[in-house]
Amino acid sequence: MAPLFSILCVVAAVSSPEALFDEANAAYGAGRYDEAAAMYEQLIAEGVHDAVVFFNLGNACFSAGRLGPAVANYERALRLEPGFDRARMNLDHALASAQRRLAPPLLPWWEQTIFFWHEHLSPQFVSAAAALCWCAFWALLGLRRYRRFAYSRLLLAGVALAALAFGISAWAKAHPPAIAVASQERVPVRYALDDTGTVHFELSAGDRVRVEERQNAWLLVSTTDGQRGWTEAAAMTLVGPPYTPAPSVTAGTPKTGGAE
Repeated sequence: MAPLFSILCVVAAVSSPEALFDEANAAYGAGRYDEAAAMYEQLIAEGVHDAVVFFNLGNACFSAGRLGPAVANYERALRLEPGFDRARMNLDHALASAQRRLAPPLLPWWEQTIFFWHEHLSPQFVSAAAALCWCAFWALLGLRRYRRFAYSRLLLAGVALAALAFGISAWAKAHPPAIAVASQERVPVRYALDDTGTVHFELSAGDRVRVEERQNAWLLVSTTDGQRGWTEAAAMTLVGPPYTPAPSVTAGTPKTGGAE
């Protein structure tokens, strides 16, 4: 019984997320980029949604020549940690190698104008701030019932406004625009939902587009300059959430940087 227990403990240790993460980093350091990417993808599939894991996966994909998945994973890391400077730097470096360098999809107008301040705040921060302001509002309201104090109405209004602002910000962070990244050298976008239809325009690897609709294996996508059409989902990497594996496409590109 004791040897069996020891074996089970060893297996559990080897299959733990920490062990798999270390193994993926070791594979990356040894230049086995596709192997490292597969292990990072396994971590993500098991529910490890961490900015560093996405960043490392982006590095592995870029080093393996998979520009589209690299861009998508840098975007994932920045959605979780907007202040992740290394991810932003590597994203810019990856985009510099893109052929078309298509402008990224814009945020909704209300986020650009009213909620411009939350761009560099993490989802965790705005959620915590919303909860704190909400608790503070009810605490002040309860205190005001037992003891009146100067400017209590003004303070309550300010805290309520802050709770509302952070609450909307948290909702926006939890429901980001659906973005996809072209993951093949050339991705045709057609007028109709049919792989034999007329090609409207083409995307290049690394181009980011907004996803407006999905029907089976097809995506209705639009660019910042107003072009829109249908393309095959298998040629794109969805930024998510949910975080789906990227298509496996390889082509030679240089290495960007090491794993965390």
